[in-house]
Amino acid sequence: MRNKINQSLCKKCGICTEVCPNKIILQNGHIQFKEEKEHLCLQCGQCMAVCPSKAIKVKGLSYENDFHEITGKKADYENFMEILSSRRSVRTFKNRPVSEEVIDEIVNSLSYAPFGAAPEKMEISVINNREKIVSALPLISDFFHGIEKMIESPIASIFLKLFAGKEDFQTIKNHIYPIAKSGIYNLDNGDGITRGAPAIITIHAAKDAEAHTNNGIIYATYMMLAAHAIGLGATMIECVIPAINRNKKLKRIFQIPDNNEAIMSVIVGYPKYHYKRTIKRHKHKINRVL
Repeated sequence: MRNKINQSLCKKCGICTEVCPNKIILQNGHIQFKEEKEHLCLQCGQCMAVCPSKAIKVKGLSYENDFHEITGKKADYENFMEILSSRRSVRTFKNRPVSEEVIDEIVNSLSYAPFGAAPEKMEISVINNREKIVSALPLISDFFHGIEKMIESPIASIFLKLFAGKEDFQTIKNHIYPIAKSGIYNLDNGDGITRGAPAIITIHAAKDAEAHTNNGIIYATYMMLAAHAIGLGATMIECVIPAINRNKKLKRIFQIPDNNEAIMSVIVGYPKYHYKRTIKRHKHKINRVL
Protein backbone atom coordinates (compact mmCIF):
# COMPACT_ATOMS: atom_id res chain seq x y z
CA MET A 1 0.00 0.00 0.00
CA ARG A 2 1.26 3.49 -0.83
CA ASN A 3 -0.62 5.32 1.91
CA LYS A 4 -0.78 4.55 5.60
CA ILE A 5 -2.66 5.61 8.71
CA ASN A 6 -0.90 5.23 12.04
CA GLN A 7 -3.60 3.62 14.14
CA SER A 8 -1.87 4.52 17.41
CA LEU A 9 -2.10 8.23 16.51
CA CYS A 10 -5.47 8.18 14.75
CA LYS A 11 -8.29 9.77 16.78
CA LYS A 12 -10.99 8.03 14.71
CA CYS A 13 -12.64 11.41 14.02
CA GLY A 14 -13.33 10.46 10.39
CA ILE A 15 -12.69 13.94 9.00
CA CYS A 16 -10.25 12.54 6.45
CA THR A 17 -12.94 10.25 5.05
CA GLU A 18 -15.14 13.26 4.37
CA VAL A 19 -12.56 15.56 2.77
CA CYS A 20 -10.99 12.92 0.51
CA PRO A 21 -12.15 13.89 -3.03
CA ASN A 22 -12.23 10.33 -4.32
CA LYS A 23 -13.45 8.67 -1.10
CA ILE A 24 -10.61 6.18 -0.82
CA ILE A 25 -10.48 6.26 2.99
CA LEU A 26 -12.77 3.84 4.83
CA GLN A 27 -14.19 4.28 8.35
CA ASN A 28 -15.20 0.88 9.65
CA GLY A 29 -14.21 0.55 13.28
CA HIS A 30 -10.85 2.08 12.41
CA ILE A 31 -9.76 4.43 9.64
CA GLN A 32 -7.87 2.91 6.72
CA PHE A 33 -7.20 3.41 3.03
CA LYS A 34 -9.14 1.17 0.67
CA GLU A 35 -6.34 -0.75 -0.99
CA GLU A 36 -8.37 -1.45 -4.12
CA LYS A 37 -8.96 2.31 -4.59
CA GLU A 38 -5.54 3.70 -3.75
CA HIS A 39 -4.77 4.18 -7.42
CA LEU A 40 -7.39 6.95 -7.32
CA CYS A 41 -5.32 8.98 -4.82
CA LEU A 42 -4.65 12.46 -6.20
CA GLN A 43 -1.84 13.11 -3.71
CA CYS A 44 -3.64 16.37 -2.97
CA GLY A 45 -2.70 16.08 0.69
CA GLN A 46 -6.09 17.15 2.01
CA CYS A 47 -6.31 14.21 4.39
CA MET A 48 -2.89 14.99 5.86
CA ALA A 49 -3.66 18.70 6.07
CA VAL A 50 -6.89 18.18 8.03
CA CYS A 51 -5.73 15.38 10.36
CA PRO A 52 -5.50 16.74 13.94
CA SER A 53 -2.93 14.14 15.03
CA LYS A 54 -0.74 13.85 11.90
CA ALA A 55 -1.59 10.17 11.70
CA ILE A 56 -1.78 9.97 7.90
CA LYS A 57 1.08 9.30 5.50
CA VAL A 58 0.49 9.70 1.76
CA LYS A 59 3.24 8.42 -0.47
CA GLY A 60 5.43 11.25 -1.73
CA LEU A 61 4.30 13.71 0.99
CA SER A 62 5.65 14.45 4.45
CA TYR A 63 4.53 16.79 7.21
CA GLU A 64 8.08 18.11 7.51
CA ASN A 65 8.67 19.06 3.87
CA ASP A 66 5.28 19.63 2.29
CA PHE A 67 3.09 21.28 4.94
CA HIS A 68 3.23 24.27 7.24
CA GLU A 69 0.85 25.28 9.98
CA ILE A 70 -1.94 27.73 9.07
CA THR A 71 -1.70 30.82 11.26
CA GLY A 72 -5.36 31.69 11.07
CA LYS A 73 -4.63 35.09 9.56
CA LYS A 74 -6.80 35.73 6.53
CA ALA A 75 -7.11 38.63 4.11
CA ASP A 76 -10.56 40.12 4.34
CA TYR A 77 -12.65 40.63 1.22
CA GLU A 78 -11.83 44.33 0.94
CA ASN A 79 -8.06 43.72 1.01
CA PHE A 80 -8.41 40.82 -1.41
CA MET A 81 -10.34 42.97 -3.87
CA GLU A 82 -7.74 45.73 -3.51
CA ILE A 83 -5.04 43.30 -4.64
CA LEU A 84 -7.13 42.17 -7.60
CA SER A 85 -8.30 45.62 -8.67
CA SER A 86 -4.88 47.26 -8.41
CA ARG A 87 -3.20 44.68 -10.62
CA ARG A 88 -2.71 45.77 -14.20
CA SER A 89 -1.11 44.05 -17.17
CA VAL A 90 2.24 45.82 -17.38
CA ARG A 91 3.96 46.31 -20.75
CA THR A 92 6.45 49.07 -19.93
CA PHE A 93 9.42 48.11 -17.79
CA LYS A 94 12.43 49.73 -16.22
CA ASN A 95 15.85 48.76 -17.52
CA ARG A 96 16.46 46.82 -14.32
CA PRO A 97 17.13 43.10 -13.95
CA VAL A 98 15.05 40.88 -11.70
CA SER A 99 17.02 38.84 -9.19
CA GLU A 100 16.82 35.06 -9.20
CA GLU A 101 15.51 35.24 -5.62
CA VAL A 102 12.52 37.30 -6.75
CA ILE A 103 11.86 34.96 -9.68
CA ASP A 104 11.90 32.06 -7.21
CA GLU A 105 9.32 33.83 -5.05
CA ILE A 106 7.03 34.20 -8.05
CA VAL A 107 7.43 30.57 -9.11
CA ASN A 108 6.99 29.36 -5.54
CA SER A 109 3.45 30.74 -5.59
CA LEU A 110 2.56 27.76 -7.79
CA SER A 111 2.93 25.49 -4.76
CA TYR A 112 -0.46 26.80 -3.64
CA ALA A 113 -2.21 26.88 -7.02
CA PRO A 114 -5.19 24.59 -7.65
CA PHE A 115 -4.92 22.12 -10.49
CA GLY A 116 -7.09 19.89 -12.62
CA ALA A 117 -4.89 16.79 -12.57
CA ALA A 118 -1.28 15.64 -12.65
CA PRO A 119 0.54 18.77 -11.41
CA GLU A 120 3.76 16.76 -11.36
CA LYS A 121 3.68 16.78 -15.16
CA MET A 122 3.74 20.57 -15.39
CA GLU A 123 7.05 22.27 -16.20
CA ILE A 124 8.37 25.83 -16.04
CA SER A 125 11.08 27.44 -18.18
CA VAL A 126 12.54 30.70 -16.92
CA ILE A 127 14.60 33.05 -19.07
CA ASN A 128 15.97 35.73 -16.79
CA ASN A 129 18.32 37.15 -19.37
CA ARG A 130 17.36 39.98 -21.69
CA GLU A 131 19.92 39.02 -24.34
CA LYS A 132 18.50 35.50 -24.54
CA ILE A 133 14.98 36.91 -24.92
CA VAL A 134 16.16 39.23 -27.69
CA SER A 135 17.68 36.26 -29.54
CA ALA A 136 14.20 34.72 -29.81
CA LEU A 137 12.42 37.83 -31.10
CA PRO A 138 13.32 37.56 -34.83
CA LEU A 139 11.94 34.02 -34.98
CA ILE A 140 8.72 35.08 -33.26
CA SER A 141 8.38 38.14 -35.47
CA ASP A 142 8.83 35.98 -38.59
CA PHE A 143 6.03 33.72 -37.35
CA PHE A 144 3.66 36.68 -37.10
CA HIS A 145 4.60 37.78 -40.60
CA GLY A 146 3.65 34.30 -41.80
CA ILE A 147 0.32 34.56 -39.98
CA GLU A 148 -0.41 37.79 -41.84
CA LYS A 149 0.13 36.06 -45.18
CA MET A 150 -2.05 33.11 -44.22
CA ILE A 151 -4.98 35.26 -43.07
CA GLU A 152 -4.80 37.35 -46.24
CA SER A 153 -4.81 34.27 -48.45
CA PRO A 154 -8.34 32.86 -48.94
CA ILE A 155 -7.05 29.32 -49.44
CA ALA A 156 -4.43 29.38 -46.68
CA SER A 157 -6.89 30.86 -44.21
CA ILE A 158 -9.25 27.92 -44.79
CA PHE A 159 -6.48 25.46 -43.93
CA LEU A 160 -5.49 27.59 -40.94
CA LYS A 161 -9.05 27.46 -39.63
CA LEU A 162 -9.18 23.68 -40.04
CA PHE A 163 -5.78 23.21 -38.43
CA ALA A 164 -6.13 25.69 -35.56
CA GLY A 165 -9.76 25.07 -34.64
CA LYS A 166 -12.53 27.64 -34.25
CA GLU A 167 -11.40 29.29 -31.02
CA ASP A 168 -7.74 29.68 -31.97
CA PHE A 169 -8.63 30.78 -35.49
CA GLN A 170 -10.93 33.52 -34.20
CA THR A 171 -8.21 34.64 -31.79
CA ILE A 172 -5.67 34.79 -34.61
CA LYS A 173 -8.03 36.49 -37.04
CA ASN A 174 -9.61 39.03 -34.70
CA HIS A 175 -6.80 39.69 -32.25
CA ILE A 176 -3.32 38.65 -33.37
CA TYR A 177 -3.68 39.48 -37.06
CA PRO A 178 -4.84 43.12 -36.65
CA ILE A 179 -2.02 43.79 -34.18
CA ALA A 180 0.55 42.13 -36.42
CA LYS A 181 -0.77 44.05 -39.43
CA SER A 182 -0.36 47.32 -37.54
CA GLY A 183 3.36 46.66 -37.21
CA ILE A 184 3.49 46.09 -33.44
CA TYR A 185 5.35 42.81 -33.89
CA ASN A 186 7.73 44.29 -36.48
CA LEU A 187 11.09 44.59 -34.71
CA ASP A 188 11.94 47.70 -36.72
CA ASN A 189 9.39 49.42 -34.49
CA GLY A 190 10.89 48.09 -31.25
CA ASP A 191 10.00 45.10 -29.14
CA GLY A 192 6.22 44.86 -29.26
CA ILE A 193 6.36 41.17 -28.38
CA THR A 194 8.03 40.89 -24.97
CA ARG A 195 7.91 44.65 -24.43
CA GLY A 196 11.49 44.93 -23.23
CA ALA A 197 10.86 42.70 -20.21
CA PRO A 198 13.99 41.39 -18.49
CA ALA A 199 12.43 38.00 -17.73
CA ILE A 200 9.91 35.63 -19.24
CA ILE A 201 8.42 32.54 -17.60
CA THR A 202 6.86 29.88 -19.81
CA ILE A 203 4.62 27.06 -18.62
CA HIS A 204 4.67 23.85 -20.62
CA ALA A 205 3.87 20.15 -20.36
CA ALA A 206 3.82 16.97 -22.38
CA LYS A 207 1.18 17.13 -25.09
CA ASP A 208 -0.77 14.27 -23.54
CA ALA A 209 -0.47 15.43 -19.92
CA GLU A 210 -3.79 15.49 -18.13
CA ALA A 211 -5.51 18.90 -17.77
CA HIS A 212 -2.27 20.68 -18.70
CA THR A 213 -3.95 23.56 -20.56
CA ASN A 214 -6.17 24.50 -17.62
CA ASN A 215 -3.29 24.01 -15.20
CA GLY A 216 -1.12 26.33 -17.28
CA ILE A 217 -3.64 29.18 -17.29
CA ILE A 218 -4.14 28.84 -13.53
CA TYR A 219 -0.37 28.86 -12.98
CA ALA A 220 0.08 31.96 -15.12
CA THR A 221 -2.65 33.74 -13.14
CA TYR A 222 -1.01 32.90 -9.83
CA MET A 223 2.37 34.12 -11.05
CA MET A 224 0.90 37.43 -12.19
CA LEU A 225 -0.72 37.97 -8.80
CA ALA A 226 2.50 36.99 -7.00
CA ALA A 227 4.54 39.40 -9.12
CA HIS A 228 2.07 42.19 -8.33
CA ALA A 229 2.24 41.45 -4.60
CA ILE A 230 6.04 41.68 -4.73
CA GLY A 231 5.91 45.02 -6.55
CA LEU A 232 6.72 43.81 -10.05
CA GLY A 233 4.70 44.13 -13.22
CA ALA A 234 3.66 41.19 -15.35
CA THR A 235 1.37 40.21 -18.17
CA MET A 236 0.48 37.05 -20.04
CA ILE A 237 1.67 36.95 -23.64
CA GLU A 238 -0.17 34.10 -25.28
CA CYS A 239 0.83 35.40 -28.70
CA VAL A 240 4.30 33.81 -28.43
CA ILE A 241 2.91 30.34 -27.68
CA PRO A 242 2.05 29.18 -31.23
CA ALA A 243 5.41 30.46 -32.44
CA ILE A 244 7.26 28.46 -29.78
CA ASN A 245 5.26 25.32 -30.45
CA ARG A 246 5.90 25.43 -34.18
CA ASN A 247 9.61 26.28 -34.16
CA LYS A 248 12.24 23.89 -32.81
CA LYS A 249 14.82 26.68 -32.59
CA LEU A 250 12.50 28.60 -30.27
CA LYS A 251 11.91 25.48 -28.21
CA ARG A 252 15.66 25.14 -27.76
CA ILE A 253 15.97 28.79 -26.71
CA PHE A 254 13.17 28.34 -24.16
CA GLN A 255 14.50 24.89 -23.22
CA ILE A 256 11.19 23.19 -23.88
CA PRO A 257 11.42 19.48 -24.82
CA ASP A 258 10.25 18.57 -28.32
CA ASN A 259 7.43 16.41 -26.91
CA ASN A 260 6.13 19.26 -24.74
CA GLU A 261 3.92 22.13 -25.77
CA ALA A 262 4.04 25.64 -24.38
CA ILE A 263 0.80 26.76 -22.73
CA MET A 264 1.35 30.34 -21.59
CA SER A 265 4.18 32.82 -21.09
CA VAL A 266 4.35 35.61 -18.52
CA ILE A 267 6.70 38.57 -18.91
CA VAL A 268 8.01 40.02 -15.66
CA GLY A 269 9.89 43.18 -14.69
CA TYR A 270 9.87 46.33 -12.62
CA PRO A 271 7.12 48.65 -13.90
CA LYS A 272 8.28 51.90 -15.44
CA TYR A 273 5.04 53.65 -14.50
CA HIS A 274 2.50 53.20 -11.72
CA TYR A 275 -1.20 53.48 -12.40
CA LYS A 276 -3.19 56.10 -10.50
CA ARG A 277 -6.52 54.32 -10.76
CA THR A 278 -8.02 50.97 -11.64
CA ILE A 279 -10.68 50.17 -14.20
CA LYS A 280 -13.83 48.25 -13.49
CA ARG A 281 -14.53 45.78 -16.25
CA HIS A 282 -17.99 45.18 -17.61
CA LYS A 283 -19.81 42.51 -15.66
CA HIS A 284 -20.07 39.13 -17.27
CA LYS A 285 -23.42 37.71 -18.14
CA ILE A 286 -24.65 35.79 -15.13
CA ASN A 287 -27.45 33.25 -15.32
CA ARG A 288 -28.84 32.40 -11.90
CA VAL A 289 -30.50 28.99 -12.12
CA LEU A 290 -33.36 28.60 -9.65
